[in-house]
Amino acid sequence: MGRRLTAVSAIAAAVAIAAASAAPAAAPPRVKGMHYFVRDDGLLPHTVLKVDVKRADRVRVAVVFRGKHASAPTRLDDGITWELQHKQRGGKVYKLIRRSLHRRGSASVRIRSRNAAGTDRVKLKVRESECSMDPPFYPLDCTVHR
Repeated sequence: MGRRLTAVSAIAAAVAIAAASAAPAAAPPRVKGMHYFVRDDGLLPHTVLKVDVKRADRVRVAVVFRGKHASAPTRLDDGITWELQHKQRGGKVYKLIRRSLHRRGSASVRIRSRNAAGTDRVKLKVRESECSMDPPFYPLDCTVHR
């Protein structure tokens, strides 16, 4: 009887440990911040918007300026950051951010990230006065944290 109880408890403990390690904790994504910069290397100006998100399957960026709305999906750049592409309507998002920064000095960017466990929505504001500028190569460099 004692051996059976010991064997059963050992098997139960092994199964519990295996189940705990096999199933990662499902948690919703978390937007940590974003990085927006404009670079002019002499050939052509290049604008990049990167979003730092943990545990996301999809990330979408949206902007509204003067009644015009633009949103576009992003693509995973390295293991952590998601980059807004110029294709797939990303060019319209960049255009509205640029116009808003030029006219108002700030731009509100909505970011929605999703995974199987949930959604994280956040609105981050890029303020030109809080950005670093190093002309002529880096006219604008902004990092916004949540």
